[in-house]
Amino acid sequence: MASGVSPRHRVVASLATQSSGPAQMEQSSTHGIQFIAGNLALDFVNTVGERAGDRREYLSNATEFNRWARTAGLLRGGARVRPTREYLERVRTVREELHRLFESLAFGAPVSARSIASLNARIASIAPKRQLKCENNTVAWVWNSSANDPDRVLGPVLMSAAELLESGLFRRVRQCEGDRCGWLFLDRSPAGHRRWCSMADCGNRAKARRYYRDHVASGRGTVSDASAGA
Repeated sequence: MASGVSPRHRVVASLATQSSGPAQMEQSSTHGIQFIAGNLALDFVNTVGERAGDRREYLSNATEFNRWARTAGLLRGGARVRPTREYLERVRTVREELHRLFESLAFGAPVSARSIASLNARIASIAPKRQLKCENNTVAWVWNSSANDPDRVLGPVLMSAAELLESGLFRRVRQCEGDRCGWLFLDRSPAGHRRWCSMADCGNRAKARRYYRDHVASGRGTVSDASAGA
């Protein structure tokens, strides 16, 4: 039951502009929805901004849920799903389950049988709503539920998580080293040494903090130099 969805890995919300002071350098980059993880399930997990700091929720209502789904390519045209308040609570619960699973894997923990059982149960609840269809010598998964069924969004996310586990690529899941970021991503770099959700964001902020600490705070440089060095 492959999802067949390739998320668009691009920024879809503006980041806060860096100011010249050290306080702004500490600000997390995770302001708004972004697709930087290299995997749909991990991008879904990253719908909480600044996980390790002042958490910001990006799936608090149906409008935000639809916006994320549309940007991820799960809804096309004017399609819109209609999650209830209870369903959105379920969505956030699933997200946190996936976060616990993949965060633990990012730090080298073994795959948890309990987490896999939970994921299996989630997938099983949605599986009856999809079936294979053959048309013009082509086979594809199609939904047999209503067009506004929110499982049309959650289903591909769950399958993306399953495929990440089954493929073994979960061994390349990493957590951003930004002080307050906490976002997860799939490290596809040749050397496997990717450290940041985005070098342009958390990576540059880390550079700016180091420069401020080593040069500006010690009187050996200027704040403008710190911005240029980022």
